[in-house]
Amino acid sequence: MKRLALALALFAALSCSTTSERAVQQDVKNGDLDGAAKKIAQRSADDPDDFRTRMESGKDYYSLARRAFDDGKQADFMGYLRKSQDECLAAAKLDPDDPSPHTWLGIVAAYQGDMNAADLAMRNALRLASMDPYQRGAPGFYYVNLAYISVYRGDLLKARRYLAKAQKRGVDPDELARVSILISWKANDMVEARDIFNGEAILSHGFTGTWDGEPLTKKMESFDDFAAVCCKNPSCGPNMEHACARERQAVARRDNDAETVQAQLEAERERRAKLKEIYDQHKELNIEIEKEPKPAASGDAQPAPATNPPATSSPAPAKTPAK
Repeated sequence: MKRLALALALFAALSCSTTSERAVQQDVKNGDLDGAAKKIAQRSADDPDDFRTRMESGKDYYSLARRAFDDGKQADFMGYLRKSQDECLAAAKLDPDDPSPHTWLGIVAAYQGDMNAADLAMRNALRLASMDPYQRGAPGFYYVNLAYISVYRGDLLKARRYLAKAQKRGVDPDELARVSILISWKANDMVEARDIFNGEAILSHGFTGTWDGEPLTKKMESFDDFAAVCCKNPSCGPNMEHACARERQAVARRDNDAETVQAQLEAERERRAKLKEIYDQHKELNIEIEKEPKPAASGDAQPAPATNPPATSSPAPAKTPAK
């Protein structure tokens, strides 16, 4: 009995530590994103060689980015995404054959508006998961993420194929429903989109209260609420622009000024360089790395990264680290 009491006391002390997940979330709840960011940075600095720590920090920075965007702090939004990417790359270096960092690199890329990088990251995650004899996470999870990206890119046929594979292999029903709604909505099959939403809202309480793994301030009570949440989301809205217009919903957009574009280009270069450094030493894993974009011809302007690619909730964050 005494041992149990000591264990509980130790757990309580750890959970209340100054850099714990609880402490970070309390700062976020209080709107102190700077304080939360300092705690996350300190946590990684204290244990830089721990895979789980780096992954948790990456996911926490993603949460800060989501909150910063909702607060209208676009520079902070992009900065936190960059830090999330850095933590995921650090995790990939520590455990190159784990699919989790690639899933989260894909999520970050989607929020940055880079659907090509997001698709490649999700395919790399699927490749690593397929090589894993212990099947970290539900196998269908990786296919449902690829379905999300296919919707973003406007390939609804491929999205449906991925969704069918996800369903066969097992995945969170909420995610299946969310992607199905987005496919139907994008295809302008509004009867189907509304029917799926109404059915899932009855069957699952969690479905109406979250988006991309983050809690909503107000639960979605109707398809109109679902549309509003998507269109205000920097990952979903720009890729569902025509669908949002049909529902008379304004689309949230990322900043695309010169400073933001330059920061994103730097993040892309860093991602490519670090992944190449890691997987040049692990060629047996067959990880595909983004190709360096061709330089613009003399006198031509360098194209900015796409912030509104032709192509949704974002890909689903993993419930087990991996999201």
